Amino acid sequence: MKSPVVLRKIQTYDVDAIESFVQDTVCSLGEGKPIFRPGQRVLLKPNLLRGASPEQCVTTHPAVVEAVCRVLRDSGVSRIDLSDSPAMGSLKHAAQQAGYSPLAKRYGLRITAFSNPVALRTEGIDHLKISGDLQQYDRVVNLPKFKSHRQMTLTLGIKNLFGCVIGKRKPVLHCLVKNDKIRFGRMLVDIARHVNPCLTLVDGIWAMQGNGPINGTPYSLGLMAGAKDLTALDRILADIAGVPVKRVYVLEAARQKKFGCYDLEQIEMRGESHWQALRVTDFRLADFELAISFNPVHLFKSFAKHVYEIGWKEKLAGKV
Repeated sequence: MKSPVVLRKIQTYDVDAIESFVQDTVCSLGEGKPIFRPGQRVLLKPNLLRGASPEQCVTTHPAVVEAVCRVLRDSGVSRIDLSDSPAMGSLKHAAQQAGYSPLAKRYGLRITAFSNPVALRTEGIDHLKISGDLQQYDRVVNLPKFKSHRQMTLTLGIKNLFGCVIGKRKPVLHCLVKNDKIRFGRMLVDIARHVNPCLTLVDGIWAMQGNGPINGTPYSLGLMAGAKDLTALDRILADIAGVPVKRVYVLEAARQKKFGCYDLEQIEMRGESHWQALRVTDFRLADFELAISFNPVHLFKSFAKHVYEIGWKEKLAGKV
């Protein structure tokens, strides 16, 4: 059987339009069986890299999160939590800046930081630990933002789950791979395989191009995409953005590890009958690639800035 990917052109962050897409995607991918059931506990994993307004395209747009909350509420799930591990600052501050706070009152969404690190065995990389909180949930919904990435070229479905690694363990893992981007990609694939989200929905209505994942610029891609198969999803989106697949290191890692569907001919497009019309030719990648590893000075500055953000800046702003 071919691996299905659902695509839909959506030009603005209209919650009703996004909710319709989410509901249709859930029905399409469920193949007659509900993905969500009454009483289940569901975790949402957006991209909350750091505190930023929705217009900056650093984080998953709140309209996407709200649309998913509506569908989950209508499915009768008993609990909806949202978690991530920002690279800078606290989760509470990042969620407030991203516009998620009203969703807590509106849908009972609980915003809770990842904790309880547990070891995960992966290929050739020691010391990898991810959040043990994942075991509390019946379903995980992956909600990445479509962004360029100065180290890994693109950050999409598979890469977004790196946020399940807690706090400053992430830059340390960057260094342990000794600037081998395919090796780093294999670690990301192992994390994705372990997390095993039941559904991934990519926010590509306004993407980030250029020097992402933080310092890029908004790009109107006008697209939402959904799938269960992370590799198939990332493969299609790379093709739509006109990015050579060999430059998307995590996809090469997925191919090597036989994770998901890599072959375009084995992917079934749903939603847009003429999906080739979605391809763009002017999506810009980073001006130049950066090494995957961080030098010790960068690591020290990153730790110090993280402490400053949480310990002083957020408190002075009245955010914690």
